[in-house]
Amino acid sequence: MTPDRQVWTDAGVIAGTLARTQKFQPHQRRGYLNDALIFLTAAKAGVPVLTANWDDVDLIQRFAPEGLFIYC
Repeated sequence: MTPDRQVWTDAGVIAGTLARTQKFQPHQRRGYLNDALIFLTAAKAGVPVLTANWDDVDLIQRFAPEGLFIYC
């Protein structure tokens, strides 16, 4: 599934908010945008994200509680 306009907007807001509140470096900002895109696209499709990156996805889920992830 390709992220639609709303997913891109929501992911940008989440990544931007996290970048400001967590004082991320530029390379971290790009990573969080990508993670948010994956997480929100999966949430829209109704499927969980399988990840070993618990810390990052947990931060994103705080802004998008409708999404689910499975830690492996």
